[in-house]
Amino acid sequence: MKTSRLEIALDQSGLNLPKSGRIGIFRAISDADYSSLPSDQSVLINSNRVEYDRLKSRGFDVADTPEGQFALSIVDITRSKAETLGLIARALMLTQPGGMVVVDGAKTDGIESVLKQCKSILPIENTLSKSHGKIFWMTRPENITKPLSETLDDWHAALVLKPIEGGFETADGMFSPHHADAGSLLLASHFDGRLKGHVADLGAGWGWLATQALKAGDVTAIDLFEAEKTALDAAARNVTGQNAQFIWADVHNLSTETRYDAVICNPPFHQGRAAEPALGVSFIQKAADILKPNGNLWLVANRQLPYETTLEQCFKHWKYLEETPTFKAILATKPLSAKARQRRANPVTSR
Repeated sequence: MKTSRLEIALDQSGLNLPKSGRIGIFRAISDADYSSLPSDQSVLINSNRVEYDRLKSRGFDVADTPEGQFALSIVDITRSKAETLGLIARALMLTQPGGMVVVDGAKTDGIESVLKQCKSILPIENTLSKSHGKIFWMTRPENITKPLSETLDDWHAALVLKPIEGGFETADGMFSPHHADAGSLLLASHFDGRLKGHVADLGAGWGWLATQALKAGDVTAIDLFEAEKTALDAAARNVTGQNAQFIWADVHNLSTETRYDAVICNPPFHQGRAAEPALGVSFIQKAADILKPNGNLWLVANRQLPYETTLEQCFKHWKYLEETPTFKAILATKPLSAKARQRRANPVTSR
């Protein structure tokens, strides 16, 4: 790994590690270098199961939510400014008086705007620009009083579930937190009483699509699989009824003995800023793994994403339900066995 901004700040720019006490890294990133931090003091916090599992596999102490106080807090910013400010507020609240709160991030993720916001509430001890990003730190005051407390409360509110139209609750940082996204709307318009039996929702988010499935079909049970725990917690409030289960899981590594009558899916296609079609491919393959032999996959995707080859390899039949300038809704039926998929992926050519 390249030398990180954190390492340089600790080595050259006057940022000091506490001799005792816990160090919390909020929204820790699995491909970041935290080797400069003492492992016996550090806890890496991320509520995304993919990142959580990757960090855990590297031997770190990992948590999905922060607990207790920290002598030093480090916030790795996210692409959601509201979520980032909420995390900074939470870090300041949980850091011991006199301790440092460090904020690190890329320019493309908005670190300059975040720095400007932090300058408006507290003195910045130092900043360091490196590798198309910036790191800065500030001291947690002895007492958090007005007007600072009011600002931190406002920022922290972004992390708290709040009602939106339709009776749902969401929070910033989730996918499409203010309303149902257009892709899910398109897919749900085709359910129309055709969903039956035991359903799995892969990448369920805050539960809008699962709610429509329960309304539109003869669904006896639905299992919601979601990697982001904050979204799954929201789904547990939004999807009511005893026939719903909520599973915090990385779909790519999902293992279940249950076989489903139907899978509904609006898969993610971004990990960072660039599109990664492999994510959706993995969801389609996993759907084929967990469906019954006569099961159906209901899928929506951005129109430009090349999923057709994977559908051809994984299902006996598939068709477009509807195409718009932006999205395509697809129904795939009768998943192929693993051997049949292998044959389709690697056909033997006769001589």
